Amino acid sequence: MLLEPPAALIPVLTALQRAGAEVLVVGGTPRDARLGMAAHDWDLEIHGLSEARLGECLMPFGAHRVGGRCAVWVVAGAEIALPQAQGGRIDPHLPWEIAAQRRDFSVNALVWDWRTQRLLDHFGGVDDLHARRLRVVSADSFGEDPLRVFRAARLAGQLGFSIEARTAALCRQLAPRLQQVPGERLRKEWEALLLRGQHLIRAWDSLALTGAVTRFPELHALQAVPQRPDAHPEGDVWIHTGRVLAAAGQLRSGDRSRDIILMLSALLHDLGKASTTRRDPQGRWRAFGHERARTAAESFLGRYFPGTHLSRQILPVIRWHGAPYALYRDGAGRAAYAHLALQVPDLSLLLDVAVADARGAGREHPPAIDTARRLWQEMNAWPRLPKPLLKGPDLMALGLTPGPQLGKALALAHELQVVGAYRDRERLMAELRRRLPELSLRGDRVYGPRSRSPNG
Repeated sequence: MLLEPPAALIPVLTALQRAGAEVLVVGGTPRDARLGMAAHDWDLEIHGLSEARLGECLMPFGAHRVGGRCAVWVVAGAEIALPQAQGGRIDPHLPWEIAAQRRDFSVNALVWDWRTQRLLDHFGGVDDLHARRLRVVSADSFGEDPLRVFRAARLAGQLGFSIEARTAALCRQLAPRLQQVPGERLRKEWEALLLRGQHLIRAWDSLALTGAVTRFPELHALQAVPQRPDAHPEGDVWIHTGRVLAAAGQLRSGDRSRDIILMLSALLHDLGKASTTRRDPQGRWRAFGHERARTAAESFLGRYFPGTHLSRQILPVIRWHGAPYALYRDGAGRAAYAHLALQVPDLSLLLDVAVADARGAGREHPPAIDTARRLWQEMNAWPRLPKPLLKGPDLMALGLTPGPQLGKALALAHELQVVGAYRDRERLMAELRRRLPELSLRGDRVYGPRSRSPNG
């Protein structure tokens, strides 16, 4: 086992050792190194220096302090802290094995001694690594942070570990206190689960096993929501969503900004089924209109991923996630595909979610995806729509005045541009003149294909 810190951190480590500090690498880094995985975070615990002396040592490196009573310094991509006794009291001379009692799981209580270059294990963490098991260090200290209930599920999905029965029971007891955890802390755990999880079905199952799902009513509502066995042999909406999440995880690109949109869309794509699932006249379970039931998705995003940037990307994907398969099934023409393209900011994300949704039901049909991609490429709309060739002043030159009619004309112009794959403004203007009489017949509706999901 070998730990190689970032190059920028080595001078910091050298300075701390010269000051007489005992430098311990804690947290997930020793665990991941033992598993042969790359370290994502560097957390250092410094023994033997006072708070003031530690601050002096770190000052030349541009470290900045975060937190209040329990001080943490951030420098060179690492978080550096002093050991804490019971109740969070800082004690620079606390033995490392006593400080490690406050860690959550035994595999996270492994310590790498930087001076001796050896692994310290006081709580059986190495045995639990071999058994691929999450087990609490101390039932008494585990409850100090209710977020650990969610973290158990997240780590299960990230590492592919099982959760020991006693630990799972303790999580369920603690789960109601997740209501006390701020949304920002939960957001960070969701990001880690969605972006780094390699065993997402296990993470999904662990959210239920630990009781963490009760903190998220929109997701909890999916449990036991029935689906048609012929369309969804995998089971209810909860089971389906877990499988879709895992399928989406296989489509991540490594681009964090894109992947979070993909994974959140997969997570939330069927929330509407909880409120729309009914038996049809033939007695079959159906969820007509579930794509348009956006209240639950808006609520989840508003609490944990606020802001318009993500919602403007995710909500259209949720709305139209079944459309690529529906259009292919119905033999739709170019105009319908163009109308769909006008509804979604990033068509590649839409197709990825459609693929994940189909794989989650065991019903992937590549020709449907290939057809949509080919037509959008021919329209110059792949993976995103072209910018409108015609703008307000161009249409005002035709005699249109600012107002609703101008807005309709601009929408029609962009639609014609996409359908006809126009690249020349004059040709597009001529086609628009010919089609302008249609505006009086169009009303105010938003145009788009009928989007009944083939799996819904």
